[in-house]
Amino acid sequence: MKLTTILPEIWRMDGGAAFGVIPKTMWSKFYEPDDKNCIVMTNRCLLVESEDRLVLVETGFGSKRNEKYYQFKYIFERPGLKATIEKAGYKPEDITDVIFTHLHDDHCGGAVDRIAEDQYSIVCPNAKHHVSRAQYESATNPNIREAASFFNDNIDPLKDAGLLNLIEEESELFPGFGLILKNAHTAGQMLPKITTEKGTFVYMSDFIPSVAHISPVWIASVDIDPMLALKEKEAFLREAVDNDYTLVFEHDPVHEACKVEENVKGFVGVPVNLD
Repeated sequence: MKLTTILPEIWRMDGGAAFGVIPKTMWSKFYEPDDKNCIVMTNRCLLVESEDRLVLVETGFGSKRNEKYYQFKYIFERPGLKATIEKAGYKPEDITDVIFTHLHDDHCGGAVDRIAEDQYSIVCPNAKHHVSRAQYESATNPNIREAASFFNDNIDPLKDAGLLNLIEEESELFPGFGLILKNAHTAGQMLPKITTEKGTFVYMSDFIPSVAHISPVWIASVDIDPMLALKEKEAFLREAVDNDYTLVFEHDPVHEACKVEENVKGFVGVPVNLD
């Protein structure tokens, strides 16, 4: 399999939201904040090409919302999903499958474009779009904390077109392409686990959004269950060390991926490149 990352958007997020109870004096050593206390974030999507499939993991924000909404996302580079797919040497029509790790707007908003009031077009029209059933049910009947992150127009056009597939449990979706379910950030967050001749790669999404979040106690304030996040991360990081996983980061502006090692201080991330 061939793995290629693309960046449809680069934006900024409040550092306190990204790192929770971790003091600014600590997290700012990794990512320098601006005068609004915001740090740079990428929407790093992943293209996975095999002999018979071209899979896209995540789609970024898209551009369906109004100016007021994006004003507080601080997007400062936006080549867009279509342009970045084409820059990588493909066409949106080539995509056979789209994986949503979850349905927060920065992860799935780019899958559907608005062309007029109540009229939409699907960016990857030939692709089946996969999300966990637990996340779909959470997004369509959201808790009050997450409600502002979910939008019906990100998902309803896909469902209406018969392009939505709900994943019930952890499984191998295709040969060499597995799915891991985690629940601390949001219900049924789905992490792709890709096995190639070069090793095993796991796409981190918001489970471990950056190399700075490798420490189990560095937990974003947007996670719905911090204690579960700690337990899930500890178990996964042990698995990552034992099996030599490469972690691929969606939101880290500096590091595309890392290996995980363990020393006397605990788990640490060792940055690597995918190529």
